[in-house]
Amino acid sequence: MIRLAVVIVVAAGAAIFSYISSQDDADTAKVGDCMHRGSTSDTDPKLEVVKCSDSKAQFIVLAKISGNYSRTEADTKCAAAAKDFQYQYTQTGKGSDFLLCLKDYSK
Repeated sequence: MIRLAVVIVVAAGAAIFSYISSQDDADTAKVGDCMHRGSTSDTDPKLEVVKCSDSKAQFIVLAKISGNYSRTEADTKCAAAAKDFQYQYTQTGKGSDFLLCLKDYSK
């Protein structure tokens, strides 16, 4: 019984940690959120939501558009949704597909 209780507590702890750490992923981003790039990789920049007051804030989300788009389509969608966007980020295959239109954030 004690072993089972320990296994349940460890599993619950892992599930809670996973849920909390995923709350900063790009898929939770909303218009007006600030983002930090956690990787130098262009194919997997590991964007995470941060507070705009955080020194790690690098970008601000101007638009979030559902769907899967090619680079050209994404540029067109971002230009229509946020005329002063500088960057676009697309995510597919991790649940819902979406496009973020971003620009540099300065305080």
